[in-house]
Amino acid sequence: MEDACEKAFALADQVLAAEVDSPRPSLETLEREILPLLGQLKDSRYPYAICWKTAERRDCFDTMIAMVEMAVRIMHSRRGEKAFAARSVSGSGSEQDSKTTAEKTDNPPLTSRTSSNDSTSTTIKRKENELDPFREGRKLAIERTIISDTSLLPRLEDLVGLAEAKQALREALLDPLIYPEWFSSSDLRPWRCVLLYGPPGTGKTQLSRSIAREINSRFYQVSSSDLISTWSGQSEKLIRELFDDALSFTGTSVVFVDEIDSLCRIRSTVEDESSRRVKTELLVQLQRLHDSKSSILLICATNCPWDLDSAFLRRFEKRIFVGLPDHDSRLQLLQKFLSKTKTAEDVKWDEIAESTEGFSGDDLKRLAREVAFLQFRRYKESHASSQSDSGCLTVSQAERTPVTTADFHEVLQSFSPSVSSISLQRYDDYKSSSLVPSPMHNGLADA
Repeated sequence: MEDACEKAFALADQVLAAEVDSPRPSLETLEREILPLLGQLKDSRYPYAICWKTAERRDCFDTMIAMVEMAVRIMHSRRGEKAFAARSVSGSGSEQDSKTTAEKTDNPPLTSRTSSNDSTSTTIKRKENELDPFREGRKLAIERTIISDTSLLPRLEDLVGLAEAKQALREALLDPLIYPEWFSSSDLRPWRCVLLYGPPGTGKTQLSRSIAREINSRFYQVSSSDLISTWSGQSEKLIRELFDDALSFTGTSVVFVDEIDSLCRIRSTVEDESSRRVKTELLVQLQRLHDSKSSILLICATNCPWDLDSAFLRRFEKRIFVGLPDHDSRLQLLQKFLSKTKTAEDVKWDEIAESTEGFSGDDLKRLAREVAFLQFRRYKESHASSQSDSGCLTVSQAERTPVTTADFHEVLQSFSPSVSSISLQRYDDYKSSSLVPSPMHNGLADA
């Protein structure tokens, strides 16, 4: 019975996934055999179903029955669509006769033909939605990832540090657009797929956003979770339609996928079938991207490059390490994050930058916030009795106590970087391997 149950589930899954090349059960088999079988297994009156009576098993049966019932509805819809198409073909002769009759009348047939075409288009669209109930949901999911107004994104010069990474991105993505004749008349080929890897909080997302701003392109900001669906077959369709939308755009498109390692992990024999299908579809789309002549750039980011499958690594033509900020970058970032905070004139910025070695850009932002809160707490304690009747206070800059070097050291005593020395050593080992080009030092923050 368990084998029959799993077979029923697999057959229903094939129908819902709309896999053209997969064998499908007939409508009669679904209605007369599979649905009654699942109902009997779920019904406690049948002796062989006693061993299945757990909450988890009941939920499993509910899911399978719902899937098979949906499959039955879909197959009924498909039969109705075929009948509709057959009636349309058989009625073509009478339609021609009506055209001839219409030509002989005073009213032109153009309006009636347009109305008929609109009606047919509406019917087809309604049928498509009935056959694929997730179609509109996928479309909305893709639209939510699009940032059309790139003026809201940061510029490359607004980002602090990481000069070498910026230069590499300019060469990989901007120069082919600025010097198209050079690339078309030489052996140089522009990069289509770029991988940004490095510790978390170093600005990989901001780098990709600034590239889209520089070339004024349509920007797709996609998280790996945006491409995963609990319904079988929907993740592959979502990936395919995302690239369809980007490739069909007349201008330049930049697709940024964050945490790509969650989709492209090293394949194993224990992974489920849906994960394999997702990886296969993504590989197909990457190859399609390489073969396309459209102006589309794919930028992916990961904190764990060693988890990526070699088949995916091969398709990333350019791999750029985004490391921790250096001394000068840390100094600039701290001053930028505290630009609205009153600081003492004798703050030893170099000393503070030296004390924050190993901090990421995100760590420095949190450090600056803690220092600003320290200043606020001291003011609140000294003015606790001066609150106005409305509950709001207007505080001038003159009333605020300046932040000193000692305040930074006080916060640093209970503050530690998010990237451990063991993780940094792992990045160093990965950079020195033969899989990636020479490492790039310096850093960038999500500024």
